[in-house]
Amino acid sequence: MKLRVKDFSGILNNTIKFDFYAENIGDIELSDKIHIVGSAISDNNGKIEVSGKYFTKAVVQCVRCLKKIEIDLIGEFTGSFLDEAAYRQYMKNLKVECEIDSNEIYDEIIDGEIDLLELIREYIILDLPPYPQCDPECEDNSEIEKYSDNGIDSRWQQLLQIKN
Repeated sequence: MKLRVKDFSGILNNTIKFDFYAENIGDIELSDKIHIVGSAISDNNGKIEVSGKYFTKAVVQCVRCLKKIEIDLIGEFTGSFLDEAAYRQYMKNLKVECEIDSNEIYDEIIDGEIDLLELIREYIILDLPPYPQCDPECEDNSEIEKYSDNGIDSRWQQLLQIKN
């Protein structure tokens, strides 16, 4: 879903609320539709603040048994956007080395639209667990057992003979 900047004109309090479902979101494998609820507020100076929550189920691969598992993803997202002119001025004012507060990070409004799904996709990627595992334990340990060997690698055997 994309928010158009021109939709803010004539709206009370310059606020647009949204509540929608999406089938997919980029390259993230989902087992259920993603539910997105939030709002966007314009300050009439070219700045739009977007915030909300998302709910979905993602399909990931267990790092131990390599089986596909489903995990619940519930998170919040925020984004600050500037129109083309304000964004150019923002980029021009940034120094080569400077500290940026998290409230001072802006994205550009491209062609008068804000791509909500791309913003949410970035938050989902950050919310995905780095090493997903079956809960409480993997059902099939055959893949793990195939590669686990408590013995000594045969290539190191001759070094043990030198030691003795």
